[in-house]
Amino acid sequence: MQLNVQIEDVNLQKQLTQYISQKKMKANDLLVELLQHFFQEDKSVLHYKTKNPELSATTLDFNLESDKGYKLFEDVDDVKSYAKELRANAWK
Repeated sequence: MQLNVQIEDVNLQKQLTQYISQKKMKANDLLVELLQHFFQEDKSVLHYKTKNPELSATTLDFNLESDKGYKLFEDVDDVKSYAKELRANAWK
C-alpha cells in the first residue's frame, strides 16, 4: 500500500522532521507508528448516539391502494424478514 501525506502547516512539518531525525527513522516508519497508535487507542473508535427504533420510528402511510381496495404491503407482518428477503432476491 502506498500512502501520501500533504502537510501544509509549516510548524507541523518542522516538528515531524525533528521527530523523525531524533528517532533516526524513515517517514514511512513514522506513518506506520502513527497508524498503529491510532488503531490501538480506545478513543479511536467512533462513538455516536443511537435512538431506540421502536420509540423514534414512525409509520409512513402513503394511502396507496390497489384497484381492489388492497392496501400495499398490508400482508407484511415482519418487516425485517421481508426486507432481508427482498435484498436477497434482488441479487439473484
